[in-house]
Amino acid sequence: MFTNSKIVFEQILVMFMIMLLGYYLFRKEVFTNQTTKSLSGLLNRYVMPCTLIRSFQRPFDSALASEFAVTLGCAALIFVVSILLGQWVYRPQGAANYADRRVCLNLTNDGFMALPLLAAMFGDDGVFLGSAHICCMTIVLWTYSVYQLSHGREKMTFKRAVLNNPGLLAATGGTLLFLSPVKLPPVLYTAVDLVGDLNTPLAMICLGCFLAQVDLRACFLDGALWRLSLLRMLAVPALAMVLLCFAPLSHTAALVLLVGVAAPCAIACAMFSQVYGADYLFATRAIALTTLQSLVTLPVLIAGMEILLSFAV
Repeated sequence: MFTNSKIVFEQILVMFMIMLLGYYLFRKEVFTNQTTKSLSGLLNRYVMPCTLIRSFQRPFDSALASEFAVTLGCAALIFVVSILLGQWVYRPQGAANYADRRVCLNLTNDGFMALPLLAAMFGDDGVFLGSAHICCMTIVLWTYSVYQLSHGREKMTFKRAVLNNPGLLAATGGTLLFLSPVKLPPVLYTAVDLVGDLNTPLAMICLGCFLAQVDLRACFLDGALWRLSLLRMLAVPALAMVLLCFAPLSHTAALVLLVGVAAPCAIACAMFSQVYGADYLFATRAIALTTLQSLVTLPVLIAGMEILLSFAV
């Protein structure tokens, strides 16, 4: 019953080992802030889109297409619930960095952290279904999150939500490939496949560099961070689990969506916070703490979901 939770635990251990390499490289000044920034841009704009596109390179399957549509709808609903929770818990009069807290609560590291786990658990099928959550998250990132972090200076526009959104563009292009009888030619697919393979090692090295810039002791002593992390890593996934028990999804799709929801805070929280002049240091600490916590919370949540799904058989 707990096969997937065991896979997740082992895969997270592997990923943490690669993070240690990133931590070491940054501490030894082999990598710098500019290196980390460049790696993040490379991952977001090129590597992750290649990972998504290759997962859509398959013959059309009406059952899988229907499953993807339902997964997309469930992911959107979970984001709505998460956003409403953040609006209720973190109010402008409560803390100066309320916008950072809202964004950290809503955005997960589904591209860097979840995709490698889904690939290990379910192969390309997992990445294919997992892209539904990424589509929703990228829209939330480039609209609601930008609006929050800029305190309303940046408006939510179609251009920002779609045309400047690499993840959504890749998923849209991949969907067209999936629906069409025309696929990428073998030589081009091989190139896309090789670039997609960079996702896990580069993402974990990048995360390790972020961890190297944070006082981990201060993270564990910060009460506000702990309250945020409990909401991000336990409360939101628990609400999602309740929804998924009643959603018309296969067990595989339910687990795929839970991995995306239960992933730690997205690196984009710190990146975008810095761009828009918000409290990016708080966001960076939130990324560090939730990433460390995910070693325990993700396998436990997956095991809990597997138990719940066994009763639904």
